[in-house]
Amino acid sequence: MSAPDPTCWFCDDDVRTDPPPGGFLVDDGTWRAGHAPASFATVGTVVLESRRHVLDQAGFDDTEAGSYVDVLGRLVAAVRRTTGCDRVYQWATMDAFPHFHVWLVPWSRTDDLRGPRFLADRLVHGAVCTSAEADAMAASLRNALLRTSQRVTPVG
Repeated sequence: MSAPDPTCWFCDDDVRTDPPPGGFLVDDGTWRAGHAPASFATVGTVVLESRRHVLDQAGFDDTEAGSYVDVLGRLVAAVRRTTGCDRVYQWATMDAFPHFHVWLVPWSRTDDLRGPRFLADRLVHGAVCTSAEADAMAASLRNALLRTSQRVTPVG
């Protein structure tokens, strides 16, 4: 599964109904990342996606495997720094679209839920942010990435 799928939300920008607010934070030819669309998640949630149509880590090529930890770590650090959260939960199912993508969701000790219950509540049942909040957070995340990374090239 490596050729672009013309029906895939991640592969085809014409199929993508909700582009990331503020544009992509990272787009290096191997990975793209952006703030989750406001209608899908809480403020500060970032989605990291492979550029190549691949289901999961088992299908990564050498470039993807060699760069995944670095790009993921830098995004987690940027989310933590920008939102002030205590932890960044990572969630990946590849359910609606069988294309590798991982959600990075900020969590704080003051949140009322933890673990899977927190993820289900925040990503499935509501607590979405506004477009303005998502755009502002995308700008802050981009700035955090610019300050912390020379290896991951943020867009912008």
